[in-house]
Amino acid sequence: MFSITTITQPSLDTKHPLLLLQSSHGEKYMFGKVAEGAQRSLTENKIRISKLENIFLTGELNWSSLGGLPGMILTIADQGKDKLVLNYGNELINYVVSTWRYFVFRFGITLNTSATKQYKDKLLTVNTIDIKPTSPFTASAVSPFGKQEQKILKSIVSNMFPKLTPTHKYEPSFDPYLNVNLPLVHDIQQSSTCYEIIINPIRGKFKVQEAIKLGVPKGPLFAKLSKGDEITLEDGTVVKPEQVLEKERAFGKILIIDIPNDSYLDSMVTHFTKYDVDNLGCVYYFLDDEVTINDNLISFMELFNKKDGNNIKHVVSHKLVSPNNISFMGSTITTLKLKALQNKAYNLPLTNQLLSKEFFESFDKTTPPGTSLIQSQETDVKKSSINSDNVHVLSHDTVVQLEPYTKDLENVHCDIIKLNSKGLVKQAFWKQLYKDHIEPLELPTVTYDSLVRDQLTVNNFSDSLDKKDHVKIITLGTGSALPSKYRNVVSTFLKVPFKDENGGVTNRNILFDAGENTIGTIRRMFSSIDVAKIFKDLKLVYLSHLHADHHLGIISILKEWYVHNEEDPNSIIYVVTPWQYNKFVTEWLSMESPEVLERIRYISCEHLINDRFVRMETQSISMNEYETLTQVSEANKSSDEDSDNSKNKKKRKLSMKQSSSYRDLDTIKSMYEDLNMNTFKTCRAIHCNWAYSNTIDFNMDANTKKPFKVSYSGDTRPNLKKFSQEIGQGSDLLIHEATLDNELQEDAIKKRHCTINEAIQVSNAMNCEKLILTHFSQRYPKSPSIDGNIEIKAKEYCFAFDGMIVDWETLGQQMSILPYLNKIFVEEAKNESVEKKEDSN
Repeated sequence: MFSITTITQPSLDTKHPLLLLQSSHGEKYMFGKVAEGAQRSLTENKIRISKLENIFLTGELNWSSLGGLPGMILTIADQGKDKLVLNYGNELINYVVSTWRYFVFRFGITLNTSATKQYKDKLLTVNTIDIKPTSPFTASAVSPFGKQEQKILKSIVSNMFPKLTPTHKYEPSFDPYLNVNLPLVHDIQQSSTCYEIIINPIRGKFKVQEAIKLGVPKGPLFAKLSKGDEITLEDGTVVKPEQVLEKERAFGKILIIDIPNDSYLDSMVTHFTKYDVDNLGCVYYFLDDEVTINDNLISFMELFNKKDGNNIKHVVSHKLVSPNNISFMGSTITTLKLKALQNKAYNLPLTNQLLSKEFFESFDKTTPPGTSLIQSQETDVKKSSINSDNVHVLSHDTVVQLEPYTKDLENVHCDIIKLNSKGLVKQAFWKQLYKDHIEPLELPTVTYDSLVRDQLTVNNFSDSLDKKDHVKIITLGTGSALPSKYRNVVSTFLKVPFKDENGGVTNRNILFDAGENTIGTIRRMFSSIDVAKIFKDLKLVYLSHLHADHHLGIISILKEWYVHNEEDPNSIIYVVTPWQYNKFVTEWLSMESPEVLERIRYISCEHLINDRFVRMETQSISMNEYETLTQVSEANKSSDEDSDNSKNKKKRKLSMKQSSSYRDLDTIKSMYEDLNMNTFKTCRAIHCNWAYSNTIDFNMDANTKKPFKVSYSGDTRPNLKKFSQEIGQGSDLLIHEATLDNELQEDAIKKRHCTINEAIQVSNAMNCEKLILTHFSQRYPKSPSIDGNIEIKAKEYCFAFDGMIVDWETLGQQMSILPYLNKIFVEEAKNESVEKKEDSN
């Protein structure tokens, strides 16, 4: 009748657990954390969410747990959904969503936030359990917002999703109902939201013969009894429903307990010590990385273990418990095929994992093949009294099945169904992939040993002594719009070395855009040691424009940068973005990680514009001004109840922020000096408001002053004058979007993107030496059109794929294997055709 499917689990791809509860009739509810990669997991596993109306968020609110939510909201809205509710245990959810106001907005969907203690509908009741930590905390336990501020924040959220589609071009930063200064919050004492799910019982079957024996005539009285009402017959006889109905059938309760860290455990114990475990079917434990698996945790779990024995299921999620499954198998197979053609251009996804010795020994569980145990405690933990068969590890193949049962006559029907494990790393995992997907291609000189065994732990991005001074590029994500099975959204990593006077080489790592789950790609590609080196050398993050597919991964990148640079108080990172995104970063990190914010040196893309005219920012209004404005709108609305609220909003033109027209020359100069840049220029892209293309001229050698000039288009129509002939002219490297095939030029014009030929035209006009084409439409999951394009004048070029490692010196090596690309993706083309037929049916 009901099932709970695992959408995501802790892994290198997806950091947190997310569940999908669905009925046999299709109603769906999400519970857990919507981390980066969640949306792609839905696509990968063909999980449809057309009937999803409620998302119940667990734990604390931070980017790690919510980074996938903005993108998922946009996708749900684009699919035509007209209603979505975000449920959480307190009002902080309104502040969180309102920080997205400059880049998450859609027309036609109603997004509501709810912090109520109980949710009810015809199928179930969800009770919210909000738990505060017990350890000392310096911040006030009082909400950081007053009632009026909470009301305003909720109003701003509703304004992000107006019902009427405007006929003119819409720009959130020009809208006084969105461009509002939020109150910056610091030192919030967060709490953890948990849930109790009670599915409504099923009324017992109507016993027709019993009713007839009691003299009940067929018809309306049958219906009343079946609904649970008692009736009185003509002779005065009272017939009660329990006389003619079988016993009510119930479902086991579900508990979802989210423990962010050890400071919550005492509060959890206090709250659940007297919890009624009767009719409890399953307990999910969402344990964050900082939770220690020890005797205290085991004892807490035993609170839900009845002494007389029961069948309560315990499902545990933790970084050291859940297997490090490869979540995105379609992408992994694509990488393996491309690596078969260019072995040194790709890393194999890392699949190694350490698991908790304490957990697996306490519950007497066997460990998955290919994993190793790590002991975190000095002494062994106790053996748990919970039956080992009732303890399960949360993974993609874990499905909880809830069936109705009769109270007092049957045990709770709650079963764990193990599906075929997708992406589980086994001893024969890579051999099977090789046999299924590489051998049929009959590629010359490719063997299992050369492709897999000898490459399992090799980092092809690392430098040999003779290549330390080479510029290298990794196209981490190469798709557009939204994550897909084969391509993640766009992100390009650039490593530019600098040779000092003494011949020493240091790296300047640059990130051009960072779509959702860029961090997951990096963690899957590189060992923890290599990740640390990448982030220690990361000097600059650049955002071309405010579309979500280009920036939803940036907060994770900044937080990871801080992890590896925290101990050096002098380390800073430059962040170059449109001004609206800086407001978001400030609002978000003020709440979650103000220490990261202190290390950021922000520069507006507009301040680097290659133009005399610097466009001014619009001036945000205060919350007091907003309150006055909305009071007028409410008055207008009440005077005409039939009218739409968006029509009644008081029109107001925002003023311009005069000081924003002055370039921040001090910070720009510091960036030039710190990163050994000659120039950093932007031009306005032909895409959306506040969109930019850029060109950076690096100094490569302190002695010779050798330059290296790289240009990055972002999203744009062909910009031959400002981009090709002005700032980018003569670039050593051009990285350009090529979203659509050449026959779709009308779509390219409409969506303000480039076709492949148009991108080549920009390259030719720029006279660039080398060209990388990227940002391909997700309608081309395999290979973009490589035939029938116009002549490319650049000396070397390549088509980007996810995870492709490119040495600038040998960028053109892909040209020799272009004829093989279509051949190796025949299998994917067939699968895509089948999936399209299934979708149409």
